[in-house]
Amino acid sequence: MRLTTWNRPPAFKVAAEIDDSLALLAPLRADLVALQECGRPAAADPSVSWRGCDSLRGAAVVSTSQALPIEIRDVPPSLHPTVVPVVVQAPQPFVFVGVWTHPPYDKVAWEAMDACVAWADGMPVVAAGDFNVSPGVVGMEKTAPQFLQRMRDELGLVSAYHHVHGEAPGAETRATYYHQWNESMPFHIDYCFVPEAWLGGLASVEVGSFADWTRSDHRPLTVEVTPGGPGDS
Repeated sequence: MRLTTWNRPPAFKVAAEIDDSLALLAPLRADLVALQECGRPAAADPSVSWRGCDSLRGAAVVSTSQALPIEIRDVPPSLHPTVVPVVVQAPQPFVFVGVWTHPPYDKVAWEAMDACVAWADGMPVVAAGDFNVSPGVVGMEKTAPQFLQRMRDELGLVSAYHHVHGEAPGAETRATYYHQWNESMPFHIDYCFVPEAWLGGLASVEVGSFADWTRSDHRPLTVEVTPGGPGDS
């Protein structure tokens, strides 16, 4: 199973269209996609779940695989408006959460993930998106590591990138975001979190290069993982 997250900001105050972003991401062959800063879909589509602050500023989860249909359920009223949890109807169902946070980033991210794990009611939870959290960001030197540690200790969720590449948060060699579109200002603020029980099933974690993804100041993060870990389908 391949999961991709990508934030593609509006151009000239026009929100990115979901279909257009999916076409650009097609070479990555994702089964489930989390998109941020995308506009509301023009028509209802059972493969797309979208939530937003308004019709132009939202986040979406999309299934591109018939083998992994998504089920859209009512979410807690207090859940941040650009956090999108869905149930993936895999052989072993799990919850996939698309995330796009706003200030205060680490507080919003933690409250959203805590709520989504409770909402999952025992199902495994996978979360991907623009968390806007990194020890490399001024003011987050202490709070970002605390957030990542709480994700593991209290929710059992681990950053796939950091597990596979063995790099410390804030010292990543592959950036997911370039501030002001500047290659000399790299940050790693986009994540895919998977359950600890799935870590043995992680096959790869890829980040798009600076040169190849000029439509956004973010680069797509793609994770290939076997749901449930090795030995499961």
